[in-house]
Amino acid sequence: MTCEAEIRESNYHFREAWQLFARISPGGATFDQDGLSFANGNHPWFFMNLGFLNRPAVNDSDVEGRATEAVKYFGVSNHAWLFTASEDWLGPNASSVLSKFGLVRKLDFTGMVAERLRPPARSCPQNVQLCRIIDEQTRTDLADLNADAYCVPREWARRVVSSAVLWESPLFGAVAYVEGEPASAAFAVPIDKALYVAWVATSKTHRRLGFAELVIRASLEDARKATGIERAILHATEDGLPVYLRMGYRSVAKFPLYGSGEKDDR
Repeated sequence: MTCEAEIRESNYHFREAWQLFARISPGGATFDQDGLSFANGNHPWFFMNLGFLNRPAVNDSDVEGRATEAVKYFGVSNHAWLFTASEDWLGPNASSVLSKFGLVRKLDFTGMVAERLRPPARSCPQNVQLCRIIDEQTRTDLADLNADAYCVPREWARRVVSSAVLWESPLFGAVAYVEGEPASAAFAVPIDKALYVAWVATSKTHRRLGFAELVIRASLEDARKATGIERAILHATEDGLPVYLRMGYRSVAKFPLYGSGEKDDR
């Protein structure tokens, strides 16, 4: 696969995953138009309300035009939101262009891909119980770990990933427990010809001990057995990047996420 094709793939999987989350969110909406795709979870957490470029911008004027449409759409909402695509799709002057709309760079993700994971480089954490995400308790633990990691109310994350409606999709997830307490969790969802890894989180007391790698590998192995797919895609935070590189992922593109500071943007 060419680099350009991988960049398209990374943009596509980001959009598709977030549109899945928005579709199951109460009052959520998803739609595509020329140049833009929306995943509006109608959610108090800005992370769940996204506008995406769905094709590369031609120039700064093109970025400005699409941003105008995104601002018009989200402007009637009571919730903060984000605007994103890979850096090469947005162009080198995106920060300057988007600042005209009060949109500032909030955080960055790195789009990554692995055709096949490397063998584990470290032994499995000791005294751990690994449970598949199959019921309300494991779904809730997944949500709470992510809420704590992102410093948002637990109810916000529960509204998305503890919903039984979401898990009617073919999702494959795992939670690692230590002495009965959730330590780390993740899940994978098949999207076309790849497995998208999402909602990876580890409690503060269990970080850098191999728990994230454990639950990711378990989720991907269950997904591989069910679908036959090995190729895996994700969008990494800065903290997670070293873990994924060690596992055999490689970087494809940087994704800056722009948002307004006028509303609650936790």
